[in-house]
Amino acid sequence: MRGFDLPVPEMSAADSIKNWLLHLELRCTRPRPLLHVIPRPLLFKRRITADFTLLASAADNAVRFRIDFRSPYFRLPVSVEKSQVGRVNENGMLDPASFRFFDWHSWTHMDGRIEWVGERRLNVDGVEKSFINGFIYTPTSTPPESENLGVRVAEGVIGTVRVLTGAGVAPFGFDPGYWMLEPDTTGYKVVAIRNPELMVLIVSLSELGSGTLRLRKSAVEHLCRWVSLKLGGRSKERMLLTLLRYVRDWGPLGLEPLYSGLKEVLLCLELTHQEQVIFEFFADNWGIHNNWHGRLLAIKMLEALATERAESALFTISHYLRNRPTETEELDLIRRVISRIAQRAPAAGSKEPPAI
Repeated sequence: MRGFDLPVPEMSAADSIKNWLLHLELRCTRPRPLLHVIPRPLLFKRRITADFTLLASAADNAVRFRIDFRSPYFRLPVSVEKSQVGRVNENGMLDPASFRFFDWHSWTHMDGRIEWVGERRLNVDGVEKSFINGFIYTPTSTPPESENLGVRVAEGVIGTVRVLTGAGVAPFGFDPGYWMLEPDTTGYKVVAIRNPELMVLIVSLSELGSGTLRLRKSAVEHLCRWVSLKLGGRSKERMLLTLLRYVRDWGPLGLEPLYSGLKEVLLCLELTHQEQVIFEFFADNWGIHNNWHGRLLAIKMLEALATERAESALFTISHYLRNRPTETEELDLIRRVISRIAQRAPAAGSKEPPAI
């Protein structure tokens, strides 16, 4: 038997209407070759989407949330193939596929247990497959003093999701979902990332951070185009400062390949004194602003540039912080970065560091 939405016995009138509307939506939104060449208003280009709900938890600082897959217009429950989200391993933990719950700056997935919502198994073309309407995720632990946390729901085949229809399983367009969980006094505040321009930035930064060579070139091109469209019209110094702020807030700063990729992006700006701008950015994130992620970004970008001016800026930062209340780890990081730059390209002569 092919996958098919079996009729539900004694279905209420409301359920019958919802079922009819869902079939109508899936019929109208299913991709067809002819529809790709016919101009359509944006209203008729919606995709399968996902809802995020933060659930109450009895444990302090614990995070528990629910994801529901919805149809694009009436937001009715949609059955998607479970394997796209991930699979439960022998330890009862989730091995994620398209789904990820992570520390925003390191992109490290946090293990947890998953409860499938609306699960059912059907035989599709001779193969048994599982379908779900959503899931509830309970992480085993979260950092005690966590920064921003992130949730991603995006199919591995970019832009599509496999959905159960009356005729079997069909691929549908899917809008990847990203949410940020910002800590506040009552727990976490959910921020949905819905800005398409911001999505280009986030995805491109994560692709750079992954270190995947086949993604690197396109990610750099997308970021250069994003900088030109989003930040164009400003001075190059202001463009770089603004870009650094975006990367500080949205980039996976814990992934080393990110910085060499950003170095390529900086070439697009053709700025002759980018070390000075990065140095100023470090200063902006010191003192009353006190943003460690901003300072980390500045240090790692200076290391990636590895020029004499970058080394001079790091020497100045090191001398400035030496007699001020600073975490030992931060000073050690700066010393290690200076040492690595010196080993790669020993600098000759004295350096004139930029003024702080």
